[in-house]
Amino acid sequence: MLLQDGHWLGRGSLLAEGQTLGQGVSCDVDVSHDEDGFTIAAEVDIKEVGARALSVRVAANDVGTYSINVRTLAETFSGTAKLDSPPNLGLLWNEAGTTYVTFALFEVSAGYGFRGFLRDGKNTYTWEIAFSLKQNVVSGDNVVSLANRRKR
Repeated sequence: MLLQDGHWLGRGSLLAEGQTLGQGVSCDVDVSHDEDGFTIAAEVDIKEVGARALSVRVAANDVGTYSINVRTLAETFSGTAKLDSPPNLGLLWNEAGTTYVTFALFEVSAGYGFRGFLRDGKNTYTWEIAFSLKQNVVSGDNVVSLANRRKR
């Protein structure tokens, strides 16, 4: 599985069709696996829109792909994805069938890249976000750094 358990941080941009400058996006994401799949709890903050919470449930299905369910406060999306090998792609839609989301998830040097499109009938949006695993700082009395960090 491409995504591993942990606390992930993301930064990127969201661009609406017709705009020349994207809006900044930051994400705080927790991924946790269980025997049936995995859950993603995320807080997405879009600079000019504000923060939005979402919950994603991903579970393997009987045809070799994954079923995805995304819940926000405003809407629920369902769909399918191929996440076992590159290219990792997915398609989601809302219950009314009026909004569609496509995405690609891929490895980059320091984590994962996440790109996609959302079409709601009137508007088209695209995003690019880079995710990296948050590293916890380890400290203690018995930890000594051998690196000389002072410039002479």
